[in-house]
Amino acid sequence: MNALDVILGLIGFALTLMVFSYLLGDNFFFRAALYLLVGVSSGYIAAVLISKVILPLLIAPIQEAGGQIDLLMFVPLLLCLLLVLMLFPRTGTVGRLPLAFLVGVMAALTIAGVSRGTVAPQLLSIVNRFSPSLIQTGGQLAWGEILEAVFILLGVIAVLFTFHHRTQLKGDIEARSGWVESLSHVGQVFIGITFGMLFVGFYTTALTALIAQLSTLKDFILSLLTG
Repeated sequence: MNALDVILGLIGFALTLMVFSYLLGDNFFFRAALYLLVGVSSGYIAAVLISKVILPLLIAPIQEAGGQIDLLMFVPLLLCLLLVLMLFPRTGTVGRLPLAFLVGVMAALTIAGVSRGTVAPQLLSIVNRFSPSLIQTGGQLAWGEILEAVFILLGVIAVLFTFHHRTQLKGDIEARSGWVESLSHVGQVFIGITFGMLFVGFYTTALTALIAQLSTLKDFILSLLTG
């Protein structure tokens, strides 16, 4: 093991202990590791944006244009400069224009992506569950497939009614209809199951990362002792 590997291993070991110190409560070592993580991540993202976005997609086209300069090339440059002005209190209002443009574009892309990539395929999958080729096997009804399709359809409808906010007046109190309230309770069960599965997935991922880090630290310590 060379000197560089030893130095990097000791730094990783120290940072791991600093993060684990949070088990004893919020302290200076944990905050220092957190600030270092945020700083390194921000620097890495800034370097990637400069080298992969700003230089090749903004500066290079302007330089390659030569004498035939298109004024539209300066639009993204102007938006970037206006965005930088948000760092200063007096000119922060001007920086809202590129930020609003960015948020609007991202919202449109997100809505289009969710509609085409999530909502539409899920609706089609629900409809396909009731396809005759799936609910019939050898001319006989496949009750297991039918029950599964009905259960999925019930779950989707119940979850949608969970976010149903239309109410009716009962005296001086606004309340939802009884059947809507019942369906919303069923939808809450489905939502709880979904969140539980997501939590298990996140917990499993974190536990896997922890085991991998502890294994790396064990190998590093053993290599120091045996080397």
